[in-house]
Amino acid sequence: MSSYQLSIDGFTIGAERTFIIAEVGNNHNGSLELAKKLVDAAIEAGADCVKFQIRNREALYRRKADGSRAEDLGVEYIQDLLDKVELAIDEHRQVRDYCAQKGITYLCTPWDEPSVDVLADFNVGAIKIASADLCNPYLIAKAATLGKPLILSSGMSFEHEIIRTIEHLKSLEIPFALLHCNSAYPAPESDIQLGYLRRLQELHGLIGYSGHERGIAITLGAVALGAKLVERHITLDRAMEGPDHLASLEPQEFRQLVDGIRQLELALPWYGPARHASQGELLNRENLGKSVIAARDIPRGTAMDVSMLRIASPGQGLPPYRLPELLGKPAQRDIGQGDFLFASDLSDQQADARLEFRMPLRWGVPVRYHDFLDYHRRITPDLFEFHLSYRDLSLKPQPFLAPVECSRLVIHAPELFENSELLDLVSDDPAYRQRSIDNLKRVVDATLQIGEFFPKADARLIVANIGGFSADEPLPESMRPALYERFYEACEHIDFASTELIPQNMAPFPWHFGGQRHQNIFMLPDELEAQAREHKLRLCLDLSHLQMTCFHFGLDFQQALALLLPHSAHLHVADAKGTNGEGVLMGTGDVDWPATWAKIKAQPHVSFIPEVWQGHKDHGAGFWSALNFLQSL
Repeated sequence: MSSYQLSIDGFTIGAERTFIIAEVGNNHNGSLELAKKLVDAAIEAGADCVKFQIRNREALYRRKADGSRAEDLGVEYIQDLLDKVELAIDEHRQVRDYCAQKGITYLCTPWDEPSVDVLADFNVGAIKIASADLCNPYLIAKAATLGKPLILSSGMSFEHEIIRTIEHLKSLEIPFALLHCNSAYPAPESDIQLGYLRRLQELHGLIGYSGHERGIAITLGAVALGAKLVERHITLDRAMEGPDHLASLEPQEFRQLVDGIRQLELALPWYGPARHASQGELLNRENLGKSVIAARDIPRGTAMDVSMLRIASPGQGLPPYRLPELLGKPAQRDIGQGDFLFASDLSDQQADARLEFRMPLRWGVPVRYHDFLDYHRRITPDLFEFHLSYRDLSLKPQPFLAPVECSRLVIHAPELFENSELLDLVSDDPAYRQRSIDNLKRVVDATLQIGEFFPKADARLIVANIGGFSADEPLPESMRPALYERFYEACEHIDFASTELIPQNMAPFPWHFGGQRHQNIFMLPDELEAQAREHKLRLCLDLSHLQMTCFHFGLDFQQALALLLPHSAHLHVADAKGTNGEGVLMGTGDVDWPATWAKIKAQPHVSFIPEVWQGHKDHGAGFWSALNFLQSL
């Protein structure tokens, strides 16, 4: 473990997940019953830990020879309150046992050396040192004798005192974390100096934040600035009597804090060394960006000049800043007015040369109507997979096609239809569901027409993303059986004739309209296998979607692949990175290709296409690269 990490109850503090402490302190007001309710509230809010405080007031506070206190008013007020709100040692033990029973970590702050001795018998995972004792090397040394990690708040202190304490802790050879803190209850925002977290991290690499401000925004900011553990007080009611209630969060607010921190943990990681565009951004870059296009027809061999080129959307060709590289270059192909210019137009090789591939099972490439004849001229695949748009369904396919000897035809149904409606055969809205049924009927009609040009095809397969997504969060697992039933009921209303619908497995977070959604069905391997087996259903297995699903849910990809291949008619062979890196360059993602390709080759009944993100660009350069990669295996 790194010197800037420590472990508490098996939780590694300093890793990507923030350790969240619900500080009860004395907000139990001396009631064991209320203390347990606060433990329950902390668990419900999603905290990792509940923390209490323990004092031996005889050891903690000075007394005069006559036994009197005779303190200033502020100290007297605090002492009077503590007289009313302390838990007895046996009650602390009961709270500790209750936390163990409920499965949440119990921590405690000792305010004096006798209280350290009490905690020695509690087997706590760490010791928290309050801001008031950052400058107390004697209590710190005493706490260190327990051999537990220390967490120290730095409120009320000066930097030279923090440095002195760091040096002391290092000499004790005890792992520790430092919390930035302002010890006012509640703390004014202008006094918090949250930016000091950066300086604190320079002094010691493992830092956190103990907050006493109102609301949750500043604590979220602390996590964004590098806090690996946070501590906030929790109360059932801020109006209760006591010094800490007003600076505490009520349970619903604490839940919002935890949810916000968990969102930040997803957003903060950056895997440098430079900025890269996310999958959603790449979608929008394609749709909203700009490219170099031909301003007029450019015959092969013509030296290009600026009058022949212009900038226009969408962003599917060379980016505008590369236009100067084209000037003076002879065109390596006949470029039509409005055509994109690509990286291959900067080379001296012809982009439309004939290509040969040898594969151990039937293969093909994705095509659109407008590029089918170009691909047909360059390759001799076993199949073509037509990716249709809803506009294509209003066209007669015959002008775009030619008869082929392919042994299979695959049609990928559109996801998006008129009026910005996604295909969803399981929608809650019956009218929406009916429109999706009608649209899939249109896909069947188009498939039958295209099929006339594939007289030797053994199957006319329709790949569809059948729906079952939600916008803000996954649907409850209990809803899935009803969604599947809707799907099968919808299929009963469609005459598939000589075509076969093969639902595509989906990733947990599909991209729609350049934004992320949540998928609910046709995603998890066990569910897919059960549906295929029980309903005699064949699948289109997308390896990129499967890898992202396995990554997200912590499943074994190779086991899932072996489970689903026997139920698959067709494959989208693609790599993936993490949960959102769909269709990355093959060999650069998370898929173990030697093991994967060996399993696929053992299934001669399946066919496949390389599904590479924007593989069709530059005359299919991404597809050819993927096929060469697979051929090398």
